[in-house]
Amino acid sequence: MTTVQPPRCAVLHTPAWPITAAILYEPETFGTKQPLAVFHAQRVLSCSPLAWREGVRPGQRRRQAQGACPHLVIVPYNADRDARMYEPVVQSIGALVPLIDVESPGSLLLATRGPSRYVGGDDALAVRLLALAREGLSHASHGLDVDEVMTAGGGLGIGIADGRVAATLAARSSSRRGEPVVIQPGMQATAEFLAPYAVKVLTAVAGCPPDLVDLLERLGLRQLGDIARLSVTDLVGRFGAIGETLHRLASGTDDTPPSTIPPPPDLTMARVFDDPLSQLDMLVFAAKALTDELGGYFHERGQVCTRVQVEAESEHGESSQRVWYRAEGMRSSTLLDRVRWQLDGWINGAEPPTAGVTLLRVTPIDIRSDAGTQVGFWGGRSEADDNATRAITRVIGLLGPQSVTVASWRGGRDPREVYEMMCYADIGSADSGGVGQQLVLRPDDDAAEWPGSLPAPAPAVVHHQPLLVEVVDVHGRAVAVNGRGLMSATPETLVQRGHSYRIVAWAGPWPVDERWWDHRARRAARFQLVVEQPNGQCAYLAEVAAGKWWLTAEYA
Repeated sequence: MTTVQPPRCAVLHTPAWPITAAILYEPETFGTKQPLAVFHAQRVLSCSPLAWREGVRPGQRRRQAQGACPHLVIVPYNADRDARMYEPVVQSIGALVPLIDVESPGSLLLATRGPSRYVGGDDALAVRLLALAREGLSHASHGLDVDEVMTAGGGLGIGIADGRVAATLAARSSSRRGEPVVIQPGMQATAEFLAPYAVKVLTAVAGCPPDLVDLLERLGLRQLGDIARLSVTDLVGRFGAIGETLHRLASGTDDTPPSTIPPPPDLTMARVFDDPLSQLDMLVFAAKALTDELGGYFHERGQVCTRVQVEAESEHGESSQRVWYRAEGMRSSTLLDRVRWQLDGWINGAEPPTAGVTLLRVTPIDIRSDAGTQVGFWGGRSEADDNATRAITRVIGLLGPQSVTVASWRGGRDPREVYEMMCYADIGSADSGGVGQQLVLRPDDDAAEWPGSLPAPAPAVVHHQPLLVEVVDVHGRAVAVNGRGLMSATPETLVQRGHSYRIVAWAGPWPVDERWWDHRARRAARFQLVVEQPNGQCAYLAEVAAGKWWLTAEYA
């Protein structure tokens, strides 16, 4: 493996920028002394430090958050507002560094080689960036105390290090410390800085799947240093190609995706307007044609764009130039969002152009192969699927995002956990770990073989809340199962709600001992019971745990 020194980067990070943007946009509605939380898809997207201290956490459902903090103030999610309020910060820092990568409102990255030399070193650059960010916030604060606004949004962090991942973690640490964090250059210093971090940070800063992080923790690789100490050969042998990526991320070497390739030199989509446009809606409509054409180009070649430069010029020579980055890639709709955010922040910002826009240009900088799935010859998307999607969207628009739910397979040994009801509006949206939720209608052949799962046929009815019952022997004494899986007596009668039913046949016990290594441990024993009912015989799936019997499912 060729070791490549990653570029020196600086990251400016605001942990809860939607909260800060809401306070700046509507200071009379959202105060700095209130516990605030932004909800998206009925889950907490971000929360203020006051709400955090009350027990509110990102990823919680609305009911859980309000249960932890009854006086929680709900902030509506508005991506356009967040981008518009962040534009003064970007413009202020752009006075020092012209080219900035904006990953999302609240987080930006820049190369430090030139600016650091200009201001006198990385430490001086960190102080200068913090001052420029505060200056940008002051322009958008409309007389509010900048320190109070920053505190309500979780602080403002500046991190400088080798590579995007290390700089991002340094910026997150800076927001908690209240001062810039500068990591000395060199792979050894970067690796030492990364070593104590838990592997779960890879989900937020590098886009690693939560399932992979969970597997690493169960294998005993709980910190990045544990991964860095392993050889690349062992990691590749266990995890495949992603093992090499894990080692690069954990050891502080090059964190640029190896699949990234430069686009063709002539791949630039531009639109010149003979009649200058000053209305945002008309500009966004024109930008949609550009992004759709660009998205179609990548779709035909199985590629996605990870970095794109958006430029706009007015009739008087004023310009807005921004570089947008997204590790997962940007398709046409995502590209259009970035263009709209930039134009909205420019036209409706503190220093709007004095004339209409005459030029709009979108230039891809980095592209990579798309990791999407190939649809088979049969069973692909049909007109009926499109009609169903439109109907579901209509219902959601009338009744709300929680009105439509679908069953998604996720596997497991407990029949209550094999399928979960997922809100249709949440499919593809980011969860608490930052990863899109995927709908799985049925397991594939490999996933269907879940060790310890119930054999076919599956129960016809699964009780969401198990029914408490009693199972007694011929003498009326409760039947128990010890730790070795041995029964105290033969089950003869099932007692439910004061009524007794004779057990005709039974099978079991089958012990279930899950997750003995953590707090989610569960130990039980399963039985299949055939019970004589007044209207005939019924088959049940029963479970005994902690000395109590429960009916968990019924067979047809």
